[in-house]
Amino acid sequence: MAQADPSDAFVDVVVVSGPMDERTVNFVTRAITDTDASLVVLQLNVGVVLGGDLDDLRALITDPPVPVAVWVGPTPATARGAAVRLVMAATLRGAAPGSTIGWASPALAGGAVSAEPVPAELLDEVVVISGPIPGVIDLVEPSIGQFIVGLHGLSVLVDGSEVTLDTARSEVVDGVERLVPSARVRFVSEGLIDRVLHAAVRPEAAFFFLLAGLTLAVFEFYAAGPGLAAAVAVVCLLLAGHGLSVMPTWWPGVLACLGGILLYVVDLQRNDLGWRSILGTALLGFGGLRLVDGAPQLVPSWWVVLIVVTGIALFFGLALTTMVRARFSTQTIGRDHLIGRRGVAVGPITPDGEVDLGGTRWRARSTRRSGIAAGDAVVVVRIDGVVVEVDPTGQNTNRATP
Repeated sequence: MAQADPSDAFVDVVVVSGPMDERTVNFVTRAITDTDASLVVLQLNVGVVLGGDLDDLRALITDPPVPVAVWVGPTPATARGAAVRLVMAATLRGAAPGSTIGWASPALAGGAVSAEPVPAELLDEVVVISGPIPGVIDLVEPSIGQFIVGLHGLSVLVDGSEVTLDTARSEVVDGVERLVPSARVRFVSEGLIDRVLHAAVRPEAAFFFLLAGLTLAVFEFYAAGPGLAAAVAVVCLLLAGHGLSVMPTWWPGVLACLGGILLYVVDLQRNDLGWRSILGTALLGFGGLRLVDGAPQLVPSWWVVLIVVTGIALFFGLALTTMVRARFSTQTIGRDHLIGRRGVAVGPITPDGEVDLGGTRWRARSTRRSGIAAGDAVVVVRIDGVVVEVDPTGQNTNRATP
């Protein structure tokens, strides 16, 4: 750093890992502009860039308010797409041996081919870093500490003035003299909310959250439980929605996933998993593999898709089917015994709702003209799968009178 007292100097290591979207770009920008550190090191492991004001970020890295270095690491870290240009924009740039860099075009996954100058070998292939790459990587160091030490004595322009970095000091350990970072190192990471949202910004993760949310919603519908599964389903669907909104989503793949779940539900309603379920499984697999259009930087892992599809098939084929059959298997709540049974509407049935039959909640349906409100007495007149059709009994004296 610029001849600072080591006791007062800091080095901020800004950890940038995973897909890079607008939130990540804003985080990196703040980390550079809102710091009291004497040096900021961007530790990059970015396999895909999805958006954000990258031109402004590159300009900031090129002409920063404090010295900024970029290091691709630790192994097996990578820099792809627009991340390659972020590395090249820095005056101080390095990488860990064994890390990779390349697939610089397109800059944004799913975007147009970039015409910006990049070494030809980095445009459409990935290069394993084993030594310096002219114009791209200058220092090759295996750890962030060694990279910081390697910057010692280098000069960089900051606000038009040349600054000489003082990043190392000598230390004797077991009789051996070695260089160590001369300032205190602080690691800076994104906040918890951003990290949670980033968990869904991967094709296989968004695929999992989408199917998990839909499946739990179906489970809640048939189980008529206290709502826990519905709450988890909402969280999963929100995460899936965020991921799909950020990635270059191929919407026919999403429709294939929805169609696959719908076919499972149709067979479940019939209490007979057959050809529709087989077709639904095929649609889920197709949708998972084609959920996004971001090759080569953003491609779903086929084995993760296979695991998710297998789990959904087993859940519908075993867990949900067993639950539905169990609800109709005992003598006390079998189909024949439900018809004619009287109960109470849990809420308004317009035309769908829930009724309480002897302490057990059931999905219920009636005609809109029946005018069944919460607390009304009802009678079961017909069974349609796991849904009871009810009529008012005419003994609804608990309604509030105007």
